[in-house]
Amino acid sequence: MASKGTPLPLHGTLRDLALLRASSVDLSGLISDDTTSSQSPKEVEESTMQSYAFVRDARTALRIHNSGEAQKQATRIEKVQVELVDVLRSLSD
Repeated sequence: MASKGTPLPLHGTLRDLALLRASSVDLSGLISDDTTSSQSPKEVEESTMQSYAFVRDARTALRIHNSGEAQKQATRIEKVQVELVDVLRSLSD
């Protein structure tokens, strides 16, 4: 979660907005017709915490994706699969 002094840091907010714009997400479709005033403060707090958790997880996923680590692991798995196929062929011969 963000620090107490800046609940929505500008750099994080701008990055999130840029990602939303790049992904062509229509935010109006995500908002219900009901007003949020019918929600209790506890429900609002819970929803906010879930939003923070989602953003944290999304940033982690993007960081992993952009680091190339997932691609490295995929390449490693493919090499192991090829080796296992070779071993199975040699055992069946």
